[in-house]
This record gives sequence, structure tokens and C-alpha cells, in this order.
Amino acid sequence: MYSDYHNMYNNYYGVNELNYRNSELQFMDSGEIITLNQAIGLIRQSVGDEKEDEMFYDNVIKQAPTEKEKEIIRNIRDDERKHNQILRELYYEFTGQMLPTDTLNIKSNSNMEYKANLEKALFGELEAVKKYRKIMAQMPSGDSYTLLMSIMTDELRHASKYIFLIQSAK
Repeated sequence: MYSDYHNMYNNYYGVNELNYRNSELQFMDSGEIITLNQAIGLIRQSVGDEKEDEMFYDNVIKQAPTEKEKEIIRNIRDDERKHNQILRELYYEFTGQMLPTDTLNIKSNSNMEYKANLEKALFGELEAVKKYRKIMAQMPSGDSYTLLMSIMTDELRHASKYIFLIQSAK
């Protein structure tokens, strides 16, 4: 019965199961699917990334020409601090180990002009969304999934704010 319905559905909607299966495999091969251990490694890396973002945004705040822009970037920076703490707690939850405070690899160059730094920040936020989406797929509990979802939605909000700031920059 199921097979008859399945074939009828595929024929009616023009679904080719072989193409569907191939696209599913391509998605899996694109690096979107990771193991829990890989997710934990990305969480560890993200702690340093969030701290680096916080420090980078401190410099961008100094470049901002108006108090309104400074306040927008301060709010984003404060979210990055919160993300750092959440990620540290998740790492501890999964490994039983506290991360050292020196998990930061300074690699940012904020000596660029204000608008260039805003663009760098925008694309950094968008890359973070992709990384958190991968990690979320491996979260075993609703709580850890919800925490990662809150970080990911913050990163999307940040990207929108950076688009606004870039459009406002001269």
C-alpha cells in the first residue's frame, strides 16, 4: 500500500527519487553534517572566535562616528561576551573540562577604515551562522539546542545591524 502511494506521489509531482537521494548525499558531503566530537571542537574554537570578535568590536566602537553607531556596536559586543560564556558552559557540559581563558588566537587587523571593518564584521557574523548551524545539528538536548539557536539568531541580528551601519557609513 505504501509503495503504491509513494509511486503515485512521485509520478504526480514529478519527484525523481534518484535525484532526491543524490542531492541528499551532496548535502551530506558538503560538510554540513558533523559528529558530536567535531561539534565540541567547533564550540571550543568558537569561544576564541567570540572573544576575538569582542576585542575587534572594541576597536570598531572607537572608529564609529556617532553615538548611535557606537551604541549599536556596543550592544553587539556585549552579545559576543554573552555568547562566549554560553559556549564555555556548553563545552563544560559536554567534556567536564573548563576552557582556559587564553583560548584566543589574535589574528584580526582592525587598522582598516571604519567601513572596511564593518564589512569584515558583517561577513564574520554570517560565517558564524554557518558554524553554529553545524553545531546545532549535533546538540543532544533541547537546552543546548535552544542556547545555540539563541546565539545563531543573535548573529543574524548582528548581520542586519552591520548592513544598516555599512549603508550609513560614508
